[in-house]
Amino acid sequence: MKVYAAGVHTGSGAFSGTGAKGGKPRPIHVLKRGNVQTPAHEVGPGSLAAVPSGGNHWNLPSDHAEGDRRAALARWLSDPQNPLTWRSIVNRVWQQHFGTGLVDTPGDFGRMGSLPSHPELLDWLAADFRDRGQSLKRLHRLIVTSATYRQTSDENGRGADLDGGNRLLWRMNRRKLEAEAIRDTVLSVSSKLDLTPGGPSFQDFVIEKPEHSPHYQYHLHDPEDPKAHRRSIYRFIVRSQPQPWMTVLDCADPSMQVAKRNESISPLQALAFMNNSLMLSMSGHFAHQLQASGRDLPAQIQQAFRTAL
Repeated sequence: MKVYAAGVHTGSGAFSGTGAKGGKPRPIHVLKRGNVQTPAHEVGPGSLAAVPSGGNHWNLPSDHAEGDRRAALARWLSDPQNPLTWRSIVNRVWQQHFGTGLVDTPGDFGRMGSLPSHPELLDWLAADFRDRGQSLKRLHRLIVTSATYRQTSDENGRGADLDGGNRLLWRMNRRKLEAEAIRDTVLSVSSKLDLTPGGPSFQDFVIEKPEHSPHYQYHLHDPEDPKAHRRSIYRFIVRSQPQPWMTVLDCADPSMQVAKRNESISPLQALAFMNNSLMLSMSGHFAHQLQASGRDLPAQIQQAFRTAL
């Protein structure tokens, strides 16, 4: 977590835990008019006064180390009386399942953010999550077994006229699969998906000129390489150069903090499905499986649709 404040100067190396001062934090001063040449009074660690939370985690001794400040921050974030932490996490999980959070600005619960569509529900979920073990698995189960989640996405009826944006959750939102889920599904349908848990990440690119400024060439990667047939969660991410195929499918920009992904439909996505080397390779494996079944062509086509969809 990074918190920036205008007019506050930390000095270089403020977070070096094993520096010349043995991990002791450097002094932080308020800067007059933001000028580093005119430091004013020194300030100590603390939380945002606008966010009420129980307990005082910042009463640190004068000789405290940098690690003590980090521990105090962690205790403040996880304090049961800190409302933002619990509301934020349950809102993110809700967004994952419904496409839109109860607060549809998941990265901004402040004055510039949106008001919650269901404030009582948000608070109830936050308190229930906090007080009953803080289990994400239990929270997922609670949401997906609810009557709200199990609704149809049919838009017929008066609801479309009264609440076209579905903020009142009178139906289920239609969702588009994330780029990672599409990639994993392609591998699964072709029977090439490696479900081995853990282990090293895989690279779906070739590095050229590593001795200078490395070039990450995704189009040179061999899609038949079994090392790259693992789940997308193990994909090696290059922050400076996104994977083109995944980017077309609305994968998040790895160089940015993305609180909510875009969901778009474009001709480029159809072209990517038709021409990407991984798609072509896995389509060939899928076709061989269907042909090996020994069925006639209409039966193979029926089986292809059932397996893929």
